[in-house]
Formats: sequence, structure tokens, C-alpha cells
Amino acid sequence: MMGRRVHRDIPIRGVVYPTVQAAAAALGVSERAVLWAIRNGTLHRCGTGASHPEPMPVRIRGEVFENAHAAAARFGVAPHTVWRAIQDGREDRIGLQQAYNNAKSQPVTLGGQTFPSKSAASRAMGRAPGYVAHVLKRGGPRAREALIGAAMALAAREGGG
Repeated sequence: MMGRRVHRDIPIRGVVYPTVQAAAAALGVSERAVLWAIRNGTLHRCGTGASHPEPMPVRIRGEVFENAHAAAARFGVAPHTVWRAIQDGREDRIGLQQAYNNAKSQPVTLGGQTFPSKSAASRAMGRAPGYVAHVLKRGGPRAREALIGAAMALAAREGGG
């Protein structure tokens, strides 16, 4: 027994196909793909190779983008960063520098010079952000001497420069 046709006169990108079978044959896809597109409201994409969900428009600080990839390109981040920020409700922070937590900073004195934090001391000496913290926590006597020497040299350059 043959089932009755439910879908007739299917409009896809300006062409009206009489049946699902005719649309599938013309577009080079399966009948199931056409039925799936009808059910999901994506007939305009049927047969184009775009089988994924519709791209979601993204708004960041009042600027609207076509999708997460466009927003990521604009702010110089990965698309996953945009999706994750939206999921976490902090899309307004995309592309901005991370907030510095002054409350957790502890002043450190090296070679007679005081810095607001270990990271600030590392930056002032031209080292990686965690250099001073690493040397103070795990460094040996030579590493500590080199650190204090670098701090004293920095103080001499700043004082004499």
C-alpha cells in the first residue's frame, strides 16, 4: 500500500518542485535530505552542501556580526572563545585584556627596589610574567643571586638614566 503524498509544490530557491522525489533528483540529494530540510525550515540551503544549523547572529558591545566566526575575526580571537563567552554570559569581555586582580597582588622587594607584584617585577626586568615568582619559590642560590643582580641593575639604569 502506497502512502499519500504529504508534501507537494516544494519551493526551493525560486523553483517549485511538484514532489519530494523531483526536488531530490534535481538537487542531487536524497529524499530524506529534502524532507529533513522541510521539517527544519532550511529549504533555502537544501542541496548546497550547507547541512549544519543556521549561523547565529552575534552581538558584542552593540556591534552585530553575521556569526561567531565573523566576530572572532574582528576581535582577533578563536570562534570557540566567542561561543564560550556567550555561554558564560560575558560576551562584552571578548577581545579585551584580562582584568588584573590588584587585590591578590603582593608587593615584592628585590635588590632594594619595591615592585607592586611579582609579575610587575618580571615585566620591569624584561622577563616572562612568572619568572620572579618561579625563582622565589623554586630557584636555587644562583638563580636568586641573578634575580637580585637584575633588580639592582634595573635600579641603577632607572636611577642613573
